[in-house]
Amino acid sequence: MRKLKILKTAFKATIFYSLIRLLVLIIFRIADLYDFLHFHYSNDLAWIFLTIIFPLSTAILIALKVKSKFLTDLGKFFLPLLIIVTITGYGFNKSYWGHIIKRPSVFSELKDATEILSITEANKDFNSSKFEISKDTIKYYDHDYFLDLYYKNFERPFMQFGALGQRGNLYQYKDIAENSNLKLLKEELKVVETLILNSGFLVKPDESYEEYGNQLNIQIIEFTTSGEQGYLISKSIEDRKKPLFDYDSKYLFVTINSGQLENDHYPIYEFLIEDNEIVKKQKYFYDLAGIEGAEYSLLAPIAETTILILSLILFGIYKLIIKLRKNWLQHRI
Repeated sequence: MRKLKILKTAFKATIFYSLIRLLVLIIFRIADLYDFLHFHYSNDLAWIFLTIIFPLSTAILIALKVKSKFLTDLGKFFLPLLIIVTITGYGFNKSYWGHIIKRPSVFSELKDATEILSITEANKDFNSSKFEISKDTIKYYDHDYFLDLYYKNFERPFMQFGALGQRGNLYQYKDIAENSNLKLLKEELKVVETLILNSGFLVKPDESYEEYGNQLNIQIIEFTTSGEQGYLISKSIEDRKKPLFDYDSKYLFVTINSGQLENDHYPIYEFLIEDNEIVKKQKYFYDLAGIEGAEYSLLAPIAETTILILSLILFGIYKLIIKLRKNWLQHRI
């Protein structure tokens, strides 16, 4: 009896769950918040709560209060379709975009940063296996407001630093990046090169895309973390071997992208290196003039509403068949 009650609640809850998610989508779209929340560099829990936990818990509470045989019967058609579509959608996300629900947040160590020691730009040609320090200086812009987070990839750590306020010298990242003395040495870059190229984490480009996919753009941020996070400074670091503050740990945060691996499809790799060892790594993909934005997490409420309508149609056909069969049997008698 208890199992039957749980099933009835589940059947009803799935319908309310999808309707609430659709309402969330509409509200976020009207407020122009949907892309901002989904592609944000550091809000995995907020996204999961707003789009999954909140709708699901609210739907269960409503389902427990509402008694409706119609919704229960409709849910019997809807729940299996919802499970199939959800598994398929998230499977596509993982296969094509490199993540199941949303882009991974930056590593937690960046949130504990207190001082930047160096910022090094490098590149690797498609027909080479060497990382070369770039002579070009990338322009770093203020990140107070972001109109399009979709293409903000190398900027992710700096957006995180900006969110930390006046901590250490984090707000001076532009000056550090432009300081030719605050770069990794060639032998240090060689260590990073060996670690990454031997990691087996980089995706091989499709045939005929090798020239694009094997060409890498690399950004390496050397930074420290400390439990003491109230540091304020008025001058920038001048010698990366002489940190201005005591620290607990020192890391290299490496961001890499390449040309397209297949038509209009590009990767972003992030590595965290400590003591010449990769301790964390993650990747995701984006499209340029391709199917950017076609991620299941963004399309799910629309897909779920579509299958809810399909369930209504199937349910109506089922009821019609039952009614016709009943009438036929009555006429036989």
